[in-house]
Amino acid sequence: MRLLPLLLLGLGSLVARADLLEANRDPAVAPTKDFWLHANARWNAAHPVAADRASFYSYDWQEDFIRQDLLGLNRSLVALPNPTEKQRKIADFWKSALAYEQNKSGLPTGVTAALAKLDATTTPQGFAELAAELMEQGVGSFLGVYADQDAKDENTVVLYLGQAGTSLPERAHYFSDEPATKKVRDAFPAYVTRMLKHMGYDQPRAEQAGKDILALETRFAEVSRSLEQLEDPEKNYNLMTLAQVDALTPGVSWAPVLQRMKAPVVKQLVVGQPEFFQGFAKILATTPPAILRDYLRFHTMTAYAAILNGQTSQDNFAFTGVVLSGAKQQRSLEDRALALQDRTIGDLVGEEYVARRFGPAQRERFRLVCEGVRTAFAKRLVVNPWMDAPTREWALKKLAAVKLRVGYTDKFRQFDGVRITSDSLAENVLAVDQWETRRAYARVGGAPEREEWGMRPYTVNAYYNPLNNEIVLPAAILTVPAYAGNDLDDAVLYGYIATTIGHEITHGFDDSGRRFSATGRMENGWTPATEQAYAARCAQLIAQYDREEPLKGIRINGKQTLSENIADLGGVALALDAFQQTETYKSGKLIAGQTPLQRFFLAYAFSFAGNIRDEQLATRLLSDTHSPAQARINVIVRNLDAYHDAFGSKPSDPMYLDPKERVRIW
Repeated sequence: MRLLPLLLLGLGSLVARADLLEANRDPAVAPTKDFWLHANARWNAAHPVAADRASFYSYDWQEDFIRQDLLGLNRSLVALPNPTEKQRKIADFWKSALAYEQNKSGLPTGVTAALAKLDATTTPQGFAELAAELMEQGVGSFLGVYADQDAKDENTVVLYLGQAGTSLPERAHYFSDEPATKKVRDAFPAYVTRMLKHMGYDQPRAEQAGKDILALETRFAEVSRSLEQLEDPEKNYNLMTLAQVDALTPGVSWAPVLQRMKAPVVKQLVVGQPEFFQGFAKILATTPPAILRDYLRFHTMTAYAAILNGQTSQDNFAFTGVVLSGAKQQRSLEDRALALQDRTIGDLVGEEYVARRFGPAQRERFRLVCEGVRTAFAKRLVVNPWMDAPTREWALKKLAAVKLRVGYTDKFRQFDGVRITSDSLAENVLAVDQWETRRAYARVGGAPEREEWGMRPYTVNAYYNPLNNEIVLPAAILTVPAYAGNDLDDAVLYGYIATTIGHEITHGFDDSGRRFSATGRMENGWTPATEQAYAARCAQLIAQYDREEPLKGIRINGKQTLSENIADLGGVALALDAFQQTETYKSGKLIAGQTPLQRFFLAYAFSFAGNIRDEQLATRLLSDTHSPAQARINVIVRNLDAYHDAFGSKPSDPMYLDPKERVRIW
């Protein structure tokens, strides 16, 4: 997935004053010294991180324009005298989200009923079953159970078990003594204390629980895999019978656990990390029941704190916002309401958004751009020097089968039967979550849902789904309220949009996506010789990113970010190939004093303009598969001959990279 900062929204008045790229680049910074800074320095200076933000990038700028659209949409629906049922649900959810800070009703009734059984629970089996009941009520803890398409049988949905139990962003937060990481860990017990005081604990008891829960979660982290290890789909797929899972976890029988969370009791399921579940059983058996009770109460409060009332929300933000991200204050109530709406009933909002903002003509225009990028990739595959004939045939077949999802789905979720009221935000969120979970469980043993999307039409992002071999490009990255997208010169169009299309298509052939076939089945279609040649190129790219140190003391993990780095490198190369077929490129005509090739690279760099707080950067370096923005531009373009041609780099320039060291994958 590439976080996509397309600055197309609201550019009408801006373009009238100055060319977008020329207005925001800084001529004082040579493009061969720091290309990201050269392209973005003036924009960065004009857009500091606000107090309620942890970062502010060009995609945040675009989202702020879309936010105005969505606010207007909600306000208009609230005012409608005779709304449809779907419009009423949107309006009532919106009302509840704007009123929750004054909520006095407490946790949802089902959650309270489950917690009432906690004091009588004493055994590992009892705690596993109660955690399952709480999970059905929207509370996560040490159970990672979900339904999804079987990675080795694309026609069937199965249950998965995955590692869980921790609260901090990544495993390293529990062990590393790097100052930024230790700061988070040291602040965690006080966060637990604040949350448990909302559960009726007195100060001494809550403080002791904070220490105990950190120790308990550290034990869960010890038996968990790192983010880097989770990137390998083959190693995280272990089909087991229910009896085999029971054998992994002495003292915990899984059939009653599944029943308590209202999941189907299946004969077999996929276990992602067997060693976690072995450790999980030992941890439950050796942890005092009082600590497990504290732990489940803490996770109950963290599940609802942000949406329960104003005080719980603020106390939750003090850790999740201030400590983890560095923000100084919460986003506005309306901003938080939009985020909650997106997470729950976003498809209803998205259907309304599309009707107002995105038409079939725009959809078709960008579908054709997608096809152009696909054609460019096919041409590269045909002449790829390190890929042998059998692998090339497999790759071309997969590429031809990639589904190009553009603009919006043709099958929005309708949330039939979900009760949405204007009274309780927590109850509304729980109702939607339970509806989604029931639908997912109902598909187990049957066919997966292939037409619904994992993003909304108004989302400024895009993704590749290997299980469905599809790229999804929501309307928000392709449409521009207040600006005629047809007026964009091709360098901007391809530098912004086509690079993202190329990025997502390339994900189907990165170190993880390449392990899935044209139909979405996990399989190895590559010969050993091709795998070896590919691995050698990946090793070069890993080494380049390992040398980057965006924050003192914390380097980029080249293995952790490999799939996204491969997609970045491939995405720019494919978009450039497609751009070179346009009349704009062939004409060589200057715009704002820039050649088409220079504008292409400036447009790509500007898609990652922005600023980030150190706290958020530290968190992302440890828990994100994406590299920081500056590295995503500078490391990538240094590997492209066309960049050096466009800006005339020399061996003495910081951005110069010897041609022999330039990584060429796609």
